[in-house]
Amino acid sequence: MKDFIKANLVLVVGLTLPLLLVVLFFAATVVPKAFGTPPQYEMLFTTMRYDYRAAPDYEIDFAVKNQKLMVKSRKNEHKDRGYHSKLLMVYDAQSETVREINVDAVKAGAAVNNNETVLDETAGWTIDTSKVSPDGYILDGPSYSGGGMLVGMFGAGYRNDGFRIKKGSVAYRIPDTQGDYYYNQVQFVGWVIKK
Repeated sequence: MKDFIKANLVLVVGLTLPLLLVVLFFAATVVPKAFGTPPQYEMLFTTMRYDYRAAPDYEIDFAVKNQKLMVKSRKNEHKDRGYHSKLLMVYDAQSETVREINVDAVKAGAAVNNNETVLDETAGWTIDTSKVSPDGYILDGPSYSGGGMLVGMFGAGYRNDGFRIKKGSVAYRIPDTQGDYYYNQVQFVGWVIKK
């Protein structure tokens, strides 16, 4: 075996080096996440949905006041109104899932005469609008890349246009539930610190 390795050193190095690099990159991405503390708080964010068939009848906007999520809905009476609507989403990093919070725009707008109101589903929630969550995570994206010297020398490495929450070297990618968030219009709302 030693004679074979000596006689075919270039072949052995050529076969083992790529395998070693795969193991190193795998370890660099999996090990920090395995030993890091997973996020303890859900993140609220908004995104846009484009519907080419029909423009929405109501415009919706969200704000946090006194740690409560407020929704404002108003009738869209512009003749040149757009075909996109704002969606409220919740990201749970522990299960790595995203779900939409349904907003009845007609009810929200009519109930308060175009003023802000609290959604029924989020009424008991306490929202922290700090950019950094109480456990140290932050929303990162949409463009981040890596690879260090490899990128500069060979154009290799990785590039990702998805959103993620990150703390140090630990990152959790936010699943893309719409095929692609419309024009990367993900807007941070806050962290759900109490339900």
